Amino acid sequence: MSLDMQGEQTLPVGRDELWGLLNDPQVLAKTIPGCNAVERLGEDRYRMGLKLQVANVSGEYMGEVEIRDKRAPEHYVLAVSGEGSIGFMRGEAAFDIEDRGEGESLLRYAGKAEVGGVVAGVGQRVLSGVAKFLVGRFFKALEKHIVDARG
Repeated sequence: MSLDMQGEQTLPVGRDELWGLLNDPQVLAKTIPGCNAVERLGEDRYRMGLKLQVANVSGEYMGEVEIRDKRAPEHYVLAVSGEGSIGFMRGEAAFDIEDRGEGESLLRYAGKAEVGGVVAGVGQRVLSGVAKFLVGRFFKALEKHIVDARG
């Protein structure tokens, strides 16, 4: 089953600082919903563990994340693949950062993912809703990290 996602979010941080946050595996570990492990495998490659619940199906994924096509501080592609007790996922998302001035940035994202296994059985509409919910939680956690870091 295929999922497409796109959107944008304004964040209270300049483009260079946001670029640094989005390239910091420890920040990503704190802000990606369900992330419970991060291990560096190489330059811009990481192994991540995720625990997710989708409708009445829950389980864990272990996968790899690779950052590529980097054009600092404005663009990169995040490639993700993983499998676990409830199925598999793989996908890519492009992230573009636009400086809005006065300490704000606009982050645009567009991506596509393939999911299969038990998790795909919950249906396209449910998965799309869960994906939007998880993206929303990521941005809330990222904003909280930014605010907390400033004290």
